[in-house]
Amino acid sequence: MQVPKDQGLFLTVFIAVCVAIIMGMWLALPVHRTVVIEGEEVEEQTTPEPLTLAPAVTPEERIRQMEQALSMTEAAIAGMEETGTKETGSKETESKKKGKGSSP
Repeated sequence: MQVPKDQGLFLTVFIAVCVAIIMGMWLALPVHRTVVIEGEEVEEQTTPEPLTLAPAVTPEERIRQMEQALSMTEAAIAGMEETGTKETGSKETESKKKGKGSSP
């Protein structure tokens, strides 16, 4: 690309073309009026319902909930450990039986 001889003129024309494109796009936008003209129907603006906040949670209540969840988790882990030891124990005895029976 060649460098224009008159860079100031090039910049001016470039900016003018950009402004013309922007103005053309802006004029093509639909008209939005905030003023009500007599004889037109007016849409009633309803006020939004006020937000209701959830009841406040006290630290003591939250600690109690977390302790309950922790105790439930501990019980679940203990149950898994018990079933895991029963299953591994039965597998160990089966492998011992197979090992004893197959040895000469």
